[in-house]
Amino acid sequence: MRPSLPVLTSLRFFAAVAVVVFHVVIGRSGDTVAIDGPGRNLALGGWAAVTFFFILSGFILTYAHAGRRETDTLTVSASSFWRLRIARVVPAYYLALVLALPILVAFTQIEIPLWQKIVAPILVILFLQAWVPGIAEIWNYPAWSLSVEAVFYALFPWLAQASARVSRIWLFLLTYGLVLVSTILRSLPPIAHDPLLQHLPLFHLPLFIFGMALGRQFMFGRTMSTTTHAVMFLLGVGMLTVVFGLGSALPHWSRSDAVLVLAFSLIIFGAARPSGPIALLTLPVFVLLGEASYAIYILHVPLRVMWDGLGFDLPLSLNLALYGVVLITMSVLSWRCIETPLRKLIASSSHDVSSNKVALQLLNR
Repeated sequence: MRPSLPVLTSLRFFAAVAVVVFHVVIGRSGDTVAIDGPGRNLALGGWAAVTFFFILSGFILTYAHAGRRETDTLTVSASSFWRLRIARVVPAYYLALVLALPILVAFTQIEIPLWQKIVAPILVILFLQAWVPGIAEIWNYPAWSLSVEAVFYALFPWLAQASARVSRIWLFLLTYGLVLVSTILRSLPPIAHDPLLQHLPLFHLPLFIFGMALGRQFMFGRTMSTTTHAVMFLLGVGMLTVVFGLGSALPHWSRSDAVLVLAFSLIIFGAARPSGPIALLTLPVFVLLGEASYAIYILHVPLRVMWDGLGFDLPLSLNLALYGVVLITMSVLSWRCIETPLRKLIASSSHDVSSNKVALQLLNR
């Protein structure tokens, strides 16, 4: 039975907060706090946390469900895997859509063709919005990434079977090559000038597969010392700090997926076997926040709209701080009271998953 990876769970919290801070700094979900210098550059790099989530998904799902040997089939059936993914993703996703109904109402009032007002919400409900760039961010705009993740989950059983037949070296080379191709395509017009086109799932699929390759290396490759893992983690964090801290002083390609996949891979691989100060992230409070990270990510926009609608006459910094407290509190409650009970209810009907507690624990993060 494989051990859990608590530090990777905790890191999800910091990634979710990075997205929230990014949206605050650019004023996407309401008033913003003006900051300058390297701090602003780092905050503006929060969008890259989505790239981290895509890679981490491939790593965790592979770690949780690859067999004992590299060529073994998955330890869970495809139907059980999909059932548990639905149980993990759907409750908070639809809760966010309910809370974001005012945003949807505002969308229906803008001057666009009637068919778009009808079709767009249906696509969001079905996790299909990322396939139609023009409407990829309607209703609850962070949800576009869940539309991308849905593609990963749909393909994972077949991707796992195919990757088991390829050597780890070739799998890394192939998937990184696909990341490079995706990076180049996204740098060409008209894609480079249209952020919504950047959301197409096929542009992000190589990141997920690279995460799968990283997971296979962690499980079946040579075991490294905890010191080596710590150094890898610090190198990855250092790369991100330099790339985003220097901002426009570096070429734009330095913030592309072709570079970020290397930094995030070092962080993920390094954190998978923590030591020293990194082990502090195994504390229960960080793990709990990591478990609530999905709710933080998916709820932060509708809760911000609701919070601002209350019209508190407070200094902006205090207003945002209180919003942050409310967001984290509501996200933990969502995890404890909505997501976890529904996950257990659905998982209990699948014997091949519920019998493996570690796999169930990992799969639902």
